[in-house]
Amino acid sequence: MKTVLIIDSDSEFLNNATEYLDDSGFEVIAVRDGATGVQRTLQYTPDIIVCDAEPEGLSGYEVFNMVQQINSTAVIPFIFLTTKNTYNELRSAMNLGIDDFLVKPFDMKELKNLLEVRLERQERILQMADEKFNTLIDNAYTAIYIYRDQQLTYVNQKFCDILGYSKRELLGMNLVNILYKDDIQPVMNKINQCFKGIQKEMEMNFRVIRRNQEIANINWAGSIVNINGRKSLVGAVSQTGSIEKSSGPRENQDNIVLTPREKEVLEYICRGFSTSEIAGFLNLSNRTVEGHRNRLLRKSRCKNSVCLAIYAIKNGLYEV
Repeated sequence: MKTVLIIDSDSEFLNNATEYLDDSGFEVIAVRDGATGVQRTLQYTPDIIVCDAEPEGLSGYEVFNMVQQINSTAVIPFIFLTTKNTYNELRSAMNLGIDDFLVKPFDMKELKNLLEVRLERQERILQMADEKFNTLIDNAYTAIYIYRDQQLTYVNQKFCDILGYSKRELLGMNLVNILYKDDIQPVMNKINQCFKGIQKEMEMNFRVIRRNQEIANINWAGSIVNINGRKSLVGAVSQTGSIEKSSGPRENQDNIVLTPREKEVLEYICRGFSTSEIAGFLNLSNRTVEGHRNRLLRKSRCKNSVCLAIYAIKNGLYEV
């Protein structure tokens, strides 16, 4: 769902636009004055901004100029609303770099169509940028990753080689799923500190579980950057030391006792769902799901989610 920020001092227009666009599948943030509009832009980083030329407080031009000064918001498409249908007025707006405009009054369908066109164009531009980025670094000698929203959103081939997974398996994976059990909490605490702004970068050594259940020692370095207006941890990984053999789940362990909720979480883990997906299915927070996952790892004495799924199948806790 795309988020639209609308800045206009006309309450009736705001209500009508909000209702229409909400019914059309948009998430709408509506404000009456320019200063609040700038604050909401920084707070939510909307996908597109619709701003009247003369809202309360800051003018539309001032709002646009302020948004343009910030790297994370400068790329947001900006649509200008005006009542002056004159060549000089519209040309002045376009010369500033405003993406498009609508002259009041207009039909709400016009606004919806313009939003869709501008968002589609923005998506193509971002996709082209992503393709160039991927081409540039995919064959690099350094293992590179992008981590945000509790999942890996980009890895290059070198990163895959170190972990022994394919790109398809790693993309969308929560880092918790490949961390050695004893390293989960310190690593995730460090990453969370970065996303909370406590620190802008991190570097630490820890252990990960490769796809073949071997234990690899790695150095993980990264910094917080804004990509398309979203906080992301971007960095490089290198292997340190030798790879250790993992014994995997212990055979003939005593049966473990699981709570009903742990059984539900275990089933979704075995089916390959991520933490955020499980949280959505069970109406839980990501933190709660991670707590259940960690308890399952401790009870089964497994080192990661792949090992846990194998254990569950071998011990009859999950049927394929």
